[in-house]
Amino acid sequence: MKYVVFGVCLFLLSCTKNSVERNPYLYEARFDQSINLALPAFDNLNYQGGSLYWANGGIRGLLLFNLSGTIMAWEASCPNHTPNSCSTLQINGVTASCSCEDYKYSLATGQPLIDGATYSLLFYKVQQNGTLVRIYN
Repeated sequence: MKYVVFGVCLFLLSCTKNSVERNPYLYEARFDQSINLALPAFDNLNYQGGSLYWANGGIRGLLLFNLSGTIMAWEASCPNHTPNSCSTLQINGVTASCSCEDYKYSLATGQPLIDGATYSLLFYKVQQNGTLVRIYN
């Protein structure tokens, strides 16, 4: 019996809680927005690889990207420094770039594409129902 108790105690002591490192530059923006892909303003998102900057939502807006029919939503503020006048990302095809340090990010994965960038793009939740897309955090 004492071996069982010892084993349980050893197991409990060996368990550690994995923590997720939070980006220190970007705060949690609370929003809930919907778009309709049937509207002309969002037509580019109907095609694979299509992208769009949308100012409604997030900290400095949203970067929307069609990845094989699934809409991805990223924060439009560069994740590697405090939001400022040059930190709004610009879309260049399937990448986004920050004019402050010329950091580049993949719109498909959110990962930085250049050395020196520590943080990936901040991802927002997306629900799709036909042409209606809800983006929220």
